[in-house]
Amino acid sequence: MKLIYTTIVLLIGFLLAIQGSINTQLTTYLKHPMQGALISFFVGFLALLALNFIFKTEVPNWGHLNTAPWYVFAGGLLGAIFVSSVIFFIPKIGVTTVLAASIAGQLIAASVIDHFGFFGLAQHPVSMGKIGGIVLLAFGIFLIQKY
Repeated sequence: MKLIYTTIVLLIGFLLAIQGSINTQLTTYLKHPMQGALISFFVGFLALLALNFIFKTEVPNWGHLNTAPWYVFAGGLLGAIFVSSVIFFIPKIGVTTVLAASIAGQLIAASVIDHFGFFGLAQHPVSMGKIGGIVLLAFGIFLIQKY
């Protein structure tokens, strides 16, 4: 099952490269990259609204959110930073470099989160193999930029 999930996530990663490229193209029809990010998130909002309607989810209980830690609300902000940054940097350094560098950053942060079990997640200790993989990816970014 783990292989199936990994394959699905690999395909989702494939879609991220397409998303960044499409959002960058969208921005050429607008006056600023932030407008492209806004349109992208608006379309995403409409899609999520439709999916909630299709799956007949209940209206969220906003009262329960009062007990949630402050950082759980940062997801949308972090997504906006990511999408806006991708739109801004793709024309400057290319899709490959942007995604390789963002993946390296994600892996570094993920390793720290896994190792310490931040945000209430299960702990998964960092290993030399994981560190080696991140170092190889960093070397890959160097090669991508050089050639």
